[in-house]
Amino acid sequence: MPQKGEELLKRIARGDTAAFRQLFDVWYPKVKVFLSGFTLDDEDARDLAQNIFVKVWTMRASLPEIRSFGAYLYRMCRNAALDYGKRHRIQVDLQEDYAETWPLDEDYFAREMRSRLESRIAQMPERRREVVTLSRIEGLSNDEIATTLGISKKTVENHLNAALHDLRKLTS
Repeated sequence: MPQKGEELLKRIARGDTAAFRQLFDVWYPKVKVFLSGFTLDDEDARDLAQNIFVKVWTMRASLPEIRSFGAYLYRMCRNAALDYGKRHRIQVDLQEDYAETWPLDEDYFAREMRSRLESRIAQMPERRREVVTLSRIEGLSNDEIATTLGISKKTVENHLNAALHDLRKLTS
């Protein structure tokens, strides 16, 4: 972290709740987005992210010794995601090489979210996936999609509404 970040960590170590709030406001949304990609459940991602920041506060005395808060936080997120995967018997695929740049690289979050969206779209039923692809990627109108796929405009709208409902869960 830059000099300003190091000072913030020192203030938190001394019990400064306003400094902790600053840190939380910057990092919590990133942590939540990262974790929601693994849980695919907004409530679980929120709980995991909040638990991570409770641990940061609990272990605040050691914060000034941390060389890279981003790597430290990534490690905590990684462990939380792996534990979540074990508890829910799901495969959690994390790469070790993110530890040094995560989440300092803002593009990472965009790439991660796009990957999660693409993965969610790939899991949709075939017809819904076709409708979403034609609408959001190829830019066709609902009428054009209906004609292309030989279905009614209302069916296209229903598929889009269901798909957007699924995708909102991932991004909220």
